[in-house]
Amino acid sequence: MDKRAGCNDNPWAMLQIRKVVLFKHGVGFFEREGEVDGDVAVDLHFKASEMNDVLKSLTVLDLADGHIASISYESTLPTEKRLEEIAFRLPDGSSLSGLLEQLKGARVEVEIGSQSVVGTVAGLETEWRRVDRENYSSHRMVLMGDDAAMRAFDLQELKQVRLLDESVKKDLQHLLDVLIGSKKKDVKRLTIFGRGKGKRPLVANYVVETPVWKTSYRMLLSEPAPFIQGWALIDNTQDEDWSDVQLSLVAGLPVSFVHDLYSPRYRTRPEVAVEQDAAYAPPMVEDALYESAAEDAPVAAGAPAAFGMPPPPAAAPRPAPRRGRAAAMVQTAKVQARTTKVGDLFEYAIERPVTVKRGESALVPILASEFKGKRVALYNRDTREENPMSAVLFENTTGLTLEGGPVTVLEGDRYLGESMLELVKPGDERIVPFSVELSCNVSLDNKSGLSAVQRTKIAGGVLELHRFRELLTVYRIHNRSDAALDFFLDHRFQRGYQLTETAEPIAVTENYQRFRFSVPARSEHSFPVKERGDERQTVGLATLTREQVEVWVDSHAIDAKTRAALEEILALNDLARDLNSVLVQQERELKRIQENQKRVRQNLQALGDSKDERSLRERYVLELGQDEDALKDLSSATTQAQRERERLLADLQKKVRELSFESS
Repeated sequence: MDKRAGCNDNPWAMLQIRKVVLFKHGVGFFEREGEVDGDVAVDLHFKASEMNDVLKSLTVLDLADGHIASISYESTLPTEKRLEEIAFRLPDGSSLSGLLEQLKGARVEVEIGSQSVVGTVAGLETEWRRVDRENYSSHRMVLMGDDAAMRAFDLQELKQVRLLDESVKKDLQHLLDVLIGSKKKDVKRLTIFGRGKGKRPLVANYVVETPVWKTSYRMLLSEPAPFIQGWALIDNTQDEDWSDVQLSLVAGLPVSFVHDLYSPRYRTRPEVAVEQDAAYAPPMVEDALYESAAEDAPVAAGAPAAFGMPPPPAAAPRPAPRRGRAAAMVQTAKVQARTTKVGDLFEYAIERPVTVKRGESALVPILASEFKGKRVALYNRDTREENPMSAVLFENTTGLTLEGGPVTVLEGDRYLGESMLELVKPGDERIVPFSVELSCNVSLDNKSGLSAVQRTKIAGGVLELHRFRELLTVYRIHNRSDAALDFFLDHRFQRGYQLTETAEPIAVTENYQRFRFSVPARSEHSFPVKERGDERQTVGLATLTREQVEVWVDSHAIDAKTRAALEEILALNDLARDLNSVLVQQERELKRIQENQKRVRQNLQALGDSKDERSLRERYVLELGQDEDALKDLSSATTQAQRERERLLADLQKKVRELSFESS
């Protein structure tokens, strides 16, 4: 028979949490371990919202000669629906009498006094007695013995009633399990059935949703070396304490998702009716008989995946003892943590056991170390135009990968400010600004200018002029403090521009060039940044003007041969423009004649047969004849001008297309 574990006051007593691995993307890996003996049924309890992750990732290992027979878990059906499948009910009052009333026909063993009687429950009798004008009831169980004798026993005299039918015992146990499960809101039971002999270790691990762990840091700017202390902020939202667990914190973005394995799935199947023959008279033979058949529907099955366990961390030496405030920071939160890189992930392995009560959060020390760095000033116009920022030049010499988080900066017993630290790998360097340096002011002068034409190119009917655009930015820094400033300057650079007559930057970011220099105490310092970029101007040769050509000649952008070719193009442009003007005038005259003809024809239609009207008609007819002659001459001239313009444009396009030039 299975020995059931996990049903006492502490349902987690059998398999205690030994390892917790929290991930940055919102899941936690939990490992439980305990000792079992023989055949066991180990209960674990989870929130309903966790069941899909548990079913997807649960792995159970028997580390000795035993094996896992099966793992069962509560259905998603509501309690009322599950109770419908059970024949028994437990009334709220009179539980024993109410239950025995439903056990008619069940084999039982009753113990009354020093006597034990085995038989079959025949029913329950109720007797009423009147005492001092009050009515009292009592119950007597009627039992049929193996000798077919019927006996009645007062329930108040019974010491115990033992069920002898295994099926009845299982049904009653199932009823009690369903009822106790309904008392725990949003909690589902999962039972591991193990088979084996003797005592042996059992391990279970799984993944469930957990809050994202966070980090925060404290930087102490002290002598002889600055010091950094790091803390991880974790939240225990589970329904049990984490007592002396092995804790690891993993950063990165492994693939994780929610998949519904908890809800039952059903497949629609076709319904095939069974043909039935009805009674009938002697049949008449027909010509043919027809039958139909249906195909069976396929059924699919699936299995959950498993989750591997990360390797246990190895021991690391403790940090050496320190003095002063840095020593106090080390003594207050002794830390032994290391990082392990696996692919794109890295892990903080906390080497001392950690305890976090259920429903509480905790700060766990992950870092306490000196680092290489100093206090500096950082100026970025886009951050603050008037003043630089006080900052820490931080070089990660801790040997650990530091996850991003807020930083509080201290100096002695003084609070200096706060900042945000991005992810820093071992050996990387960061500038961490924490306050405004009000004892230093910065002003800027900006100038811009174009140089003479550096290169000219003519091709494809387009002239390109290349010049240099020169930008000069002068940073004037006034240090009013009594200490020299190690000054970092972030200058936003122009895309496509190069530094000239300026010291090379120590670093280039996505948008800035970073310079570093010293600004003496109580002094003013100027730092010029000169940039030069190529600026291109394009002009279509078909739209040239003589003024433009004269400017290019004066600036030596083109040579004499190219100038002559451009003069020919200009002359052809002039002729084409003159012809365009002629054609415009001819078009206007043509439109005037056509409108006059329309007017005369309208007047002719209005004239009668009188003598005066006949005279006027002759004048209009003469005028129409003159307009027709003028229209004919004008059409001929227009056609000739259009042909001449087409010839000029073809000649112009040819010269524009064939002209090429490039200065050295």
